[in-house]
Amino acid sequence: MDRSFVTRSWQRVPPRAQQWTRRVVFALVAVYAFYLLAGNIFINTPLGEWTANRKPEKFQIQWGLGYTLWPGRVSVWDVRMKGHAGRTTWSADAGRAKGRIAIAPLFRKTVRVPEVVAFDVTGAVDIGGPRKPPLPARPGGWVLQFDRIHSDSIRGGRLGDLVLEGVGRADVGFFKQLRGGALELMPSTAHFENVQLRYGKQAMLREGRIDADFAIARHTRDQARGIAKLLLTDAKLKLEGKAPTLGVNVDPQGRIALSNLAGDGHARMEVGFARGSLTPGSRLRWHTPVRGRDAHGVQFADALDVALDVDRDMHLVARAPAQAQGRLSLDADVVVRGTQVPLKDPRSLLPRTSGHVVGRWHFGSLRWLGNFYDAPWLSLDGAGVVDADVRVVDGRIAGGSRVGVPDVQAVAHVMGNRIAGRARAEGRLDTGPNDELLPKLDLTMERFDIAADDAPTKPFVQGQGLRMKLETLSGVERQALRQPGAMKHVGQAMRARLTFADAQVPDLRAYNRYLPNEHLRFDGGAGTLSGDLTLDGAGAIGQGTLGVDARAARMHLAGIALRTDVDIDTKLHRADLKRHTFNIDGTRMALQNVSFAEPGGESRTGWWTRIDLQRARMDWDRPVSIDGRARIAMKDVGFLLALFSRKKDYPKWMFKLIDSGQAQANANVRLAGQTLLLNDVHASNQRYDVMARLRLHGKRRDGSLYAKWGVLSCAVAVDNGQRDFHLIKAREWYDAQPALSR
Repeated sequence: MDRSFVTRSWQRVPPRAQQWTRRVVFALVAVYAFYLLAGNIFINTPLGEWTANRKPEKFQIQWGLGYTLWPGRVSVWDVRMKGHAGRTTWSADAGRAKGRIAIAPLFRKTVRVPEVVAFDVTGAVDIGGPRKPPLPARPGGWVLQFDRIHSDSIRGGRLGDLVLEGVGRADVGFFKQLRGGALELMPSTAHFENVQLRYGKQAMLREGRIDADFAIARHTRDQARGIAKLLLTDAKLKLEGKAPTLGVNVDPQGRIALSNLAGDGHARMEVGFARGSLTPGSRLRWHTPVRGRDAHGVQFADALDVALDVDRDMHLVARAPAQAQGRLSLDADVVVRGTQVPLKDPRSLLPRTSGHVVGRWHFGSLRWLGNFYDAPWLSLDGAGVVDADVRVVDGRIAGGSRVGVPDVQAVAHVMGNRIAGRARAEGRLDTGPNDELLPKLDLTMERFDIAADDAPTKPFVQGQGLRMKLETLSGVERQALRQPGAMKHVGQAMRARLTFADAQVPDLRAYNRYLPNEHLRFDGGAGTLSGDLTLDGAGAIGQGTLGVDARAARMHLAGIALRTDVDIDTKLHRADLKRHTFNIDGTRMALQNVSFAEPGGESRTGWWTRIDLQRARMDWDRPVSIDGRARIAMKDVGFLLALFSRKKDYPKWMFKLIDSGQAQANANVRLAGQTLLLNDVHASNQRYDVMARLRLHGKRRDGSLYAKWGVLSCAVAVDNGQRDFHLIKAREWYDAQPALSR
């Protein structure tokens, strides 16, 4: 432009107008100079940060140098921001940021920022810290509206232990009214290249690419709190990159250690999320090589493949081929009806789930497996590997499912005894008459110990090969138990059978805690114990057998010390659960190679007896009590005579009774507490008859005996150790004696 023309034009302006023009220009220059001075002082002194950080418990911002050249436009360096809302804390750092703020909306209590551009951005979010409850909502809060926050140089971020590293760009916008007003995340986008994604120290993705679109509809805190905000969220996520190789190493105890190795896996994800549901067409493909060493030291190499497809339903397939023993394997094919994600109640996903899962997993605790069976007396605990073949229909495990545990610590509590040992277990679900599911478990202890519940560290039985079978009773079987005359007991839903043979009993004296020691006890020796018992769901014995076998055992029986081979076969049939009583009809006890010293000091060897309980009841509570009728076979009546008197006190003709062959006897027997009662004892053969009644209570001994050999007879009375012989009318005297009371 010609300067002379400008000069001529200015000269034609009236002098008064020239004067006002100069004043306006000077005022504008002065205002602008004041703004430059005040604005840059505000930005570069603590005054700016003090003004921005009026609520440091919720939001703080700091920056280094900055400048402003025009009202509403600011550039700052080294920006540091952090905030705390509810249980979430966040932080964001930028090497430089510049932005523009609209001036006019400030008069309407609105901070509107049309654009912010940030450089070299990183961020972090942590969830689960101390909660800061929000203040009640109040009207009149300022509005913060950031239309566009843009960065082409995002360097990474962190969400808890999930760390993202890479180069990214993003456009984000949000609306927030303070004092508990509405919040909105405007449609936003993010893109990352050369992504490295890891969880803690474990790599999850490398050389990846991520594209994301997301938005949250405007809402107040009362309309959506916490995770409910996802019901107002729309998002799309595309991810692709290399997945690492999974390292799996199994130690000899079955514990699995996982690690990440360099590898050539691949991950691809295209997932849409719309207000609480996955969108049709969403899909996931994840291929991860797996390498490692199994529990036997054998190296293996295969892969884990996971696929998710969403249409009207969600279809998940996961496979890890099983090529080596003792490690993780998986073959799962599961369909979830519908596409809704159960945000508030994850358990609601189960009724929508059906499919088939076959796999091998290591669990830190197997307690859940014992709880699956209705047997509170049995516990499976400790870490271990589980082999599973599970069918699921509408969230419930279906018939035909199977679970195997190669090694687990098992403990069973049976009638006051603790049976413990390492075991292998096989469980399965059968289908009952009315399509009901009937869990079953087959458990084998290679080695086991038995101890009293009140002395678990002092086992008195050690054995091998204990087997336990548990099965659930069907509704038909449970109904039969309720019929008149059927046995009533607790735990009708479950029954079990426990079997073991020839378990070692190093010291027979361990049994004395169950015996009335005054009249029946073991003084030494070792033996074996065998059992075949049926238990109910409460761990109480229903029926079965217990066998004790010992050689050269030392016993104390009815006041006489003896050494003998012992063979006891106890038959148990439950009579009354509440009183812990059993019908033990058919129980047999055999004593062989018995040697004992009679009261006078004479020794006997080679004696034997066999006792059959025809009708008998036993009280299981300690000490054990027995009441019944017995049939007895014995080598001779020498032991019976020794219970009443010394051999030398009897008439000499009675010695011939001992030499007159074996005897068959019957007797009523009661053993309870400190009392041993023998009533209606009748022993005889073709040469003699012996009848007796005897009561031992503590150290006291009372009773009477009658013996007849041919035309000779004798009776003897015992009254607390005092003996009185009757050689005349012995039978009449004996018959006149009353039966002994309990």
